[in-house]
Amino acid sequence: SLTLGSLSVPTLALLSTTFGATAFILSWICTFGCNFLKFSTTNLDDNFSIQFGIWYFQFWTAATSIDGTYIFETCHRYPEQTKDATPFGPDAQWKTARAFSIITLVFGGCFFFHNVFRSCRPSYNLRLFASRLEGMGYLLACFCSGMTLILLDSALCKDNLLMAGAKAAYPLFTWQETCGLSTGANVVISATVFYFLAGVTSLKGYKKEEAEEEGAGAPALSEPLIDENA
Repeated sequence: SLTLGSLSVPTLALLSTTFGATAFILSWICTFGCNFLKFSTTNLDDNFSIQFGIWYFQFWTAATSIDGTYIFETCHRYPEQTKDATPFGPDAQWKTARAFSIITLVFGGCFFFHNVFRSCRPSYNLRLFASRLEGMGYLLACFCSGMTLILLDSALCKDNLLMAGAKAAYPLFTWQETCGLSTGANVVISATVFYFLAGVTSLKGYKKEEAEEEGAGAPALSEPLIDENA
């Protein structure tokens, strides 16, 4: 059966880089998108949703021209207050989710790009895993990525003032009481898995490469240690 131990060092290096790249791209998408969580209507045949992200929220802009009026879906930064001048800002859980989302990008991006640039250097010495820190960094990014889901326990999900304004503006709609997972949250889960896979393959590759170097560097015994004729 196929296991990590049966894979060669170049294959583990390729897998680690691929997993790291995929995780970083997914982290970027979910961090700066505006569709992490959503509130959906429950009394319509085609449910309508309002979506919110870590740093931005879903917004619609109307543009009128001679050909008619067009509505564009965009992402806007959160306001400092609502329309009725009520202060609006992140609570502790929301701030924590923001912090972990940035830490995830920093660790995931640093180790991924370091691995790519190191591989492209002319003086590259054919060692594919220079340090076990790469694998540990990916695992730390995995932890931080998973902690981003704490946003689902924040005021953005449980006491959303912007959502309260939407409910007042559309009284005929029946909305969910609490938020639901949207595309961004599902992307976070996927990124967390890929960071874990990148970390595991990187650590396994580093350990295997070290073992191969130690085996190649050990001198073979061509003569007995004790002269039997002595």
